[in-house]
Amino acid sequence: MEKEPAFYPDFDYPASQLSAFTFCIDVFIISLKNGEIVRFKPLEVAPFKEWLERFKIRDISVNDGIPYDDRTANLSKSSYGFLNLIKRNKRK
Repeated sequence: MEKEPAFYPDFDYPASQLSAFTFCIDVFIISLKNGEIVRFKPLEVAPFKEWLERFKIRDISVNDGIPYDDRTANLSKSSYGFLNLIKRNKRK
């Protein structure tokens, strides 16, 4: 069995340098592991997306990397004392 090609035709970066991607209209916006952001408009969208998925490049429209626990705000433990601020304003 042949190895999967690390480069996609007309795309300058190997899969090993890619961190995450998203797709907007007809352009892929790709985050590299070095922090750089690149844009790529392939001739055909589906094969490029399949190539990214084969190399397990994270699709941020599906998984933005934020743990579920961090998504839910707990206002009772606000670091800014939100509930205390409300109580003070009611006294005035």
